[in-house]
Order: sequence, then structure tokens, then C-alpha cells
Amino acid sequence: MTTATKTITHTPSIMVSEQSVDEATAIDGGGNEPFLGLLDVALLAVLIGGAAFYILRSRKRKEEPIRSYSIQPTTVCTTNAADNSFIKKLKASGRSLVVFYGSQTGTGEEFAGRLAKEGIRYQLKGMVADPEECDMEELLQLKDISNSLAVFCLATYGEGDPTDNAMEFYEWITNGDVDLAGLNYAVSSSDVIESALTYRT
Repeated sequence: MTTATKTITHTPSIMVSEQSVDEATAIDGGGNEPFLGLLDVALLAVLIGGAAFYILRSRKRKEEPIRSYSIQPTTVCTTNAADNSFIKKLKASGRSLVVFYGSQTGTGEEFAGRLAKEGIRYQLKGMVADPEECDMEELLQLKDISNSLAVFCLATYGEGDPTDNAMEFYEWITNGDVDLAGLNYAVSSSDVIESALTYRT
């Protein structure tokens, strides 16, 4: 009898321990899987690679020399009328056609450029000039250059007012005692400036 009792007592304890082992394996999923799966290893490798790239990149930035910029003062060039002499420019470049433009929007300047280029068809090398930047009193000396021609491509705006860059020229031609005799010139304009030039000859 004592033996039978021992067997009964040992059997339930074995059963309990087997049952707890079965529950543990059911929770673990069998107990044969590794701690980290393939996806976990791949994500860990990407994170470590990204961190290494960031650290190496930040070190390269520190090694690059820092560019320094300095602002230099601008020198103002004051030019007098002798520097803006269109007569000297014509003589120095062997040109005989000068096209003056008066323009608010740039259309007159563009047209003047086209006229200066077209002068080559008539054996006249041309240049474009802004009357505001030139000493227009030199216009009378244009007679001294052989086969010379001055073309005025002057626009107006508003109610026939001269453009801003042709205002001084307009005042000089209308208020002064200007003798354009012997000067070869042509006018491509409208209203006020055209009439001032036309009635002077």
C-alpha cells in the first residue's frame, strides 16, 4: 500500500509540471525561434547604417573650410562730358552712323539698335547712343566726319512729352540757338520732338 500511495502522489506532481511546461511552450511559440527575427535584424542594420552616415556626414561638414565673404565699398566713377564723347567713339571705331534713342519702355532703344545694325547695308557702321549720356552740343561736330549720319529714334509719351532720357536734348534743341546746317540727320519720332527738329532746317 505504501507503494501505491507514492505513485499516486508523484503522478499529480508530474502532471502539473508537464502542464506548466506545455503552457510555457504554447506562449513561446514552440521555444525554437531566435530572440530577433529577420525583419528585426534588417531594421536594426538600417538604423545603425543611417546613424553612421549622419555622423560621418556631420564630420565632413566640420572639415570643410567656412567660406567668408566681405563686402567691398563700391567706387563711384564720375565721368565728365569728355569721357562720354560720342564723336571720339565714332572716330576711334571708324563708324559714321550714330542712332540716338529716347525711350520710356525700351522700345525706342530696341528700334535704334535695329537701325544701327541696318546701317551696314548702306556702308555705314553704326552705334547706338543715349542722348542723356552724351554731350549733345558735340552733334554740331558730326559734320567733320565724312559720310556721317545722325538718326534720332525718339518716342513721346502722355500728350507728346519727351521721354525722360531725351528731356535735356529736347530743351537744348528748342531753347538754344542751334544751327544744324550741313548736318545729315533723320528723325523717327512722333509729335513734339519731330516738329522741333524738322522746323530747324
